[in-house]
Amino acid sequence: MGKMKRLNAAALAAMILMTASCSDISRPTVEAYSVELPSSGTEPQETEPQETTASRDDGDWVDIIADPDGDGFTTTGPEETEAPRTAKTRKSAKETTFPKQTTEPDPETVIAVEDTSAPPETTTTTAAPETTTTTAAPETTAAATTAAAAAETTFPVQTAADAAGGKSYNVIGQNNILVSYQDGHYRGLMGCFGTYGLCDKWTDAVNTFAKKLPGVNVYSMAVPIPSEFYTPQSFWNSGFTASQYNKVQHIREGLSGVKDIDAYSALAAHTDEYIYSRTDHHWTPLGAYYAAEKFAEAAGVEFPPLEKYTPVSRSGYVGSMYTYSKDVHLYNDAETFTMYLSPNADSISTTYYNTSFRGAYEGDLFVTRNASAFYCSFIGSDDRITHIKTDVKNGRTLTVFKQSYGNALIPFLTSGFEDIYICDMRYFDLNGVQFCKDVGTTDLLFADCVMIAAGNGGKYLNLLLNK
Repeated sequence: MGKMKRLNAAALAAMILMTASCSDISRPTVEAYSVELPSSGTEPQETEPQETTASRDDGDWVDIIADPDGDGFTTTGPEETEAPRTAKTRKSAKETTFPKQTTEPDPETVIAVEDTSAPPETTTTTAAPETTTTTAAPETTAAATTAAAAAETTFPVQTAADAAGGKSYNVIGQNNILVSYQDGHYRGLMGCFGTYGLCDKWTDAVNTFAKKLPGVNVYSMAVPIPSEFYTPQSFWNSGFTASQYNKVQHIREGLSGVKDIDAYSALAAHTDEYIYSRTDHHWTPLGAYYAAEKFAEAAGVEFPPLEKYTPVSRSGYVGSMYTYSKDVHLYNDAETFTMYLSPNADSISTTYYNTSFRGAYEGDLFVTRNASAFYCSFIGSDDRITHIKTDVKNGRTLTVFKQSYGNALIPFLTSGFEDIYICDMRYFDLNGVQFCKDVGTTDLLFADCVMIAAGNGGKYLNLLLNK
């Protein structure tokens, strides 16, 4: 396999993250054929057809298209090699010693087995069960221990027992999506690159917002995507992905007058839990909860424990990683998606506007309360401005500029702020600074995944500054 083609992988990953507004881009219900990899050297054998239930939101179906502007994703190419801002070098996630996968097949010789033909439709629906760990690992309490958290975290890997049972599987599928069998389930992963120079554009834009909004508490949250924690060791070595930890550190060191929210260590402390979707590119609401907890702590606002929220689960979720990889193992291993209704869900009002802050209409923060829209169950879509009026009386108004990763944070913040405005930086037609002044922002949060913060996020934030 040798070195991965970073430019193509990075461009594809950026397209997924920038164009997939929710992630419920799963396949319609169809009959899919699974292929079991034997532990011996014999040919793979087809198993009986397995029926799964998946969801598709027709309004969020994503196609891979060329960027019409010609410059949208070309800047997320090979990682820059210059040293970070400070001379002190911290151990990166890539340099962390992962548990070795001694039974993993050589990625150069492994055969990708997948059925790329369109399976026939069926009306019977049976969801594959999902195993969810509910016991929380100890939380890292100090932001200063980020490097230690990254270095000491035990990353999930394929076990010897998995391989012995004929389930050793690490395959690059279509569109450079890695499908890996880990802990009894298949997981789809995309690489993450970006550059230090693009990180600088992000931090410069965030710093400019802080300078133009004196008296406003400004926060930056760069959220790692799952490849940081779940990529098998051999694929780190082959260049499938780059260190997100280094990018997070670089962003943190470049902030001025802005509070960094350490989502990295919050997530690194819980990698044995269901904090990222296996079949989609997003984190789960549980992962967002741990990051939101860090933010609430930094903001000094009330943050109810998880048991105060009402969990609602829905099975049969298959998301973007299958859509792009076309690997039937993901299709046949659907997830159970769990969202959490806020403790004050029935005491808040939600108003939606278009991207020019017009055309107001009333709705519910939880577009559906039975989780049937999966990641789109809260807020619903990105191409809108959302205003939440809560029952909190503390005079705090939070504005969030984000991409789709930020959506999952919102249900966990309704107990901390009197008003919340959610704006997607990709779909916003106003001057961001003036908007914050107009709505009386006291707290401003920039929440994006590392792929965007180290990619084209700075470009979008600069557009907000200059409209």
